[in-house]
Amino acid sequence: MSGEFLIELNDVCKGYDLAGKNRLEILHNVSAGFERNAWNILLGASGSGKTTLLNLIGALEAPDSGTIKFAGEDYKKLMKNASAAADFRNRKIGFIFQNYQLLPEFTILENVLIPAKLAGQPLRKARERAEMLLGSLGLADRLHHRGSELSGGEQQRAAVARALINDPELILADEPTGNLDSQTGEKLLQLFHELAGNHTIIMITHNEALTGYANKVHFLADGRLNEKRISEI
Repeated sequence: MSGEFLIELNDVCKGYDLAGKNRLEILHNVSAGFERNAWNILLGASGSGKTTLLNLIGALEAPDSGTIKFAGEDYKKLMKNASAAADFRNRKIGFIFQNYQLLPEFTILENVLIPAKLAGQPLRKARERAEMLLGSLGLADRLHHRGSELSGGEQQRAAVARALINDPELILADEPTGNLDSQTGEKLLQLFHELAGNHTIIMITHNEALTGYANKVHFLADGRLNEKRISEI
């Protein structure tokens, strides 16, 4: 694979030990390249291994075998140091989780600012960017509300702002439109379209209707991956 890929996977396998001596194999020899500054969709049914693959790409878990590289850097070396891996994730990757993962004791603005503080951004600059992001996502009047005071769609939009606060090279999104109404979902997809000009986006979904928005679709079934450009579908 060439330097055009931000993320490269070669023969990646992943499984989990179950009770007793049973083992569940999730991913089987997955090889793929995710191009820089492109919108990639991981499409597959529930249980196909999408979230597991996203966790591996996000350096949240390590594969059982095979290699994963970010801009040519092997994750094996990176993940030997937990502190360095955490700093890498915070600076280089923006996560949009399906269940939001907002900290309930903080306001939405404070939640969005957490990654910026960890990255050592000047507070004033970070606050201005956080307010801009939240405003662009229709949350300007919710800055000082906590997650429990927001709808599911509002919490998801706050999670998007948090993912973007450090302007990461890679954005990983787990079913980001799942809890949004159609109008808000369309706005988020338009935002992703704009971001893909200078970010790499990997979004997982089971909704085939969303494939037309992406540059490339990767089909995951039974732990195996196939990919096609949109023009080939």
